[in-house]
Amino acid sequence: MKSFLARFLPSLFGKDDSGPGAERRALFLLLLGLLAWGGAFSLWSDGRELRARRELQKKRFDDLAAVVGEYRALRQTAGAERVPVTPDGEEDLLTAVSNAVASLGLRSNMLSLSSTSGRGGAGAVSVTLEGLSSDSLARFLQETERRDIYSFSADIRAVRSTSSEGGPGRTLTAVLLLGRQGS
Repeated sequence: MKSFLARFLPSLFGKDDSGPGAERRALFLLLLGLLAWGGAFSLWSDGRELRARRELQKKRFDDLAAVVGEYRALRQTAGAERVPVTPDGEEDLLTAVSNAVASLGLRSNMLSLSSTSGRGGAGAVSVTLEGLSSDSLARFLQETERRDIYSFSADIRAVRSTSSEGGPGRTLTAVLLLGRQGS
């Protein structure tokens, strides 16, 4: 390999355009051009992909901001109408969340409901709801707060819906960790 490079490099920079080095120079320049073109194409496609990702993240953030705005608006309109439900001494957290889901008619949207440990080892409930509109998610969160149950953690995903033409264009899937404060 060293002997090939030792012969190739001097012929590459030789001044004779009619000798055997001219073919090598042409081949080398062709390979160098292909390499430059491939590198430029790779950088261009990576840049396009990054721009597409950035736009997708911006859309997701805007959707999340809209859901939060709708939730705040619902909370403000409910204002004086909110009647807190005093937690029944015998009603545990799991039952209270299950009752909140049932009272809003979201049983068909509930994928899972399980008991877990929350902050500092306190009791908590993990609930997964799918196929929600932003309005139904906001109502669920209001209902749980009314029952003195708060969300400590939330993973909310907007899912594009390909259902019937009259259905919503996107639905929400929410995984919530709920608990009572001070418990």
